[in-house]
Amino acid sequence: MKKSLLIIFLFSVCKGLISQEQLEENKSTKYISWALLQLLPSPTLFQDSDNKNWRLQFGFQWHITPINISFNPNKYVSPVQFFFIYPARRFSGSAEIFVQPELATASFSYADLSVFGISSGPRVIIPIADRGENLSISLGGKYTYRKNFNGDKNYYYGIEAGIYIFGGIAGLQYTQNFNSNTKFNISIYLKYF
Repeated sequence: MKKSLLIIFLFSVCKGLISQEQLEENKSTKYISWALLQLLPSPTLFQDSDNKNWRLQFGFQWHITPINISFNPNKYVSPVQFFFIYPARRFSGSAEIFVQPELATASFSYADLSVFGISSGPRVIIPIADRGENLSISLGGKYTYRKNFNGDKNYYYGIEAGIYIFGGIAGLQYTQNFNSNTKFNISIYLKYF
């Protein structure tokens, strides 16, 4: 009887060790695949204008969320998440700080701006249908840094509105910039969680 209990005890301990190793392996796989998916950009149209001419400039944006505070978290978990944000917590109502690197595919010939820029700001996500899973919207403010061709720094503010479907994986964002050289951006929002 004692030998049987000892064998059962050892088997359960060994099983627990194997499960723990598999758990660690699954965690690293989860974070590596998430990091690789974040490298996929969202297509964006930037307005390029001067006093006489304007055109739409194609480019890309990447969506990084360093911090998110959920309004409806499970009572057993913290409302704050960093970088790896679960979609259900984000689109069921939350506030976040975002960073968006932007890259145009050609120069802003009218606006005299660099092809690379970076935007940052706060955003609030509001669920509309099915706790945000099927439809949610966002409102936010944006501060964009983009150099001129001659190397001068160019900063401008903007306001952003977005609408999202499919659990927040896809959406459409519009930004109204307070800059006469690039008055708006339209982006197809793609975020892989």
